Amino acid sequence: MSIVKKIFLLSSIILVLALLLWGVYNLSFKKPDTTAKTTPEKTAEIPAPTVPKDEVKIKALSDEAVIAPVYIPTDNAIEYYSKTGQTYKIDTDGANKITISSKELPGLAGVLWSPDQTKVITKFTGADGSAQFYYYDYSTQKAVPIKKNVDEIAWQATGNKIFYKFYDPKTKKRTLNVSNPDGSGWTKLADIDYRNISIAQIPKSGLVSFWNSADSYSQTIFETVPLISGEKKAIYKEKFGADYMWSPDGNLVLVSSADQRAGTKMQLAVMNYNGGEYRNLDIPTFVSKCVWSRDGKTIYYSLPGNIPASAILPNEYMEGKFKTTDTFWKVNVADGKKTRILETTDIKDSYDATGLFLNLDESFLFFTNKADGKLYRIAL
Repeated sequence: MSIVKKIFLLSSIILVLALLLWGVYNLSFKKPDTTAKTTPEKTAEIPAPTVPKDEVKIKALSDEAVIAPVYIPTDNAIEYYSKTGQTYKIDTDGANKITISSKELPGLAGVLWSPDQTKVITKFTGADGSAQFYYYDYSTQKAVPIKKNVDEIAWQATGNKIFYKFYDPKTKKRTLNVSNPDGSGWTKLADIDYRNISIAQIPKSGLVSFWNSADSYSQTIFETVPLISGEKKAIYKEKFGADYMWSPDGNLVLVSSADQRAGTKMQLAVMNYNGGEYRNLDIPTFVSKCVWSRDGKTIYYSLPGNIPASAILPNEYMEGKFKTTDTFWKVNVADGKKTRILETTDIKDSYDATGLFLNLDESFLFFTNKADGKLYRIAL
């Protein structure tokens, strides 16, 4: 072999060895390129970060016992009276507490807000147990006493008038009347046959409903009367100890009643505005522990526990002889499907809920706890 061929062969071998060594180096020691862009396919495969949920499902919003808390949709806030009569406003999370009125109101027993939350009817109880009502307009900041011998009042849906039951001590007669909020310009609607009643206008109608207050020993007579002229009409009277709550559109009414005379069990039902199509929802609770959704398709409610087996219902509960320990649910009115809105593991304290209401988008349920009198919120 000539010297030239030997040199060429040796050079070729050295070149092959160099290429092999360079390949081994790249595979074993060179760092990956970190500047390369991630492809769209790989980005789609990466799971999105989860947003941690609020661990506190139920919380106290007030630091004191409240009277008549009400949701103010224009402010997305809540106003309430304290037991001593001062008025406050808070955010829906309980923050930014503002004093609306610092005036104390001795003997304050109840407050009825007008539908637009700009006026109130306040109820005071005297030493003899008699009731005295006052009309107060927040825009004028004036209070006007309503005539005596009135013991039950409800607002008209428009807030322009009130309905009230009046007892005439001279004639010994009781009547249902409508008047201006200050009691002037009154008109009699119907004679009343019993002492204690509840009153509620039927939404989106020219009728007002009324019934003798729930008593397990008496049949409840559910009646209506036109606001303009006409006779009163009994639309339902088969239940003992019944109470009622109209749906927002006035097409349905929620009914709670004892299972029998002097019964020890409650049942919740729904029926139409004429008192027909009565349907038991198989829920042992009180109307006072319920609230309708705005579309009238759902009822949010608290389910009472810890009721003494021998308790006469609803009487002994209304008389405050015991407190309940509630769980929280909702029911679809159409199919009766029940769903928990608060798991038992989230309930750390004892709640006896009353006065339930919702915020505008129904993301929160509010209630007053009879156990401590405070205002609470549940995240839905």
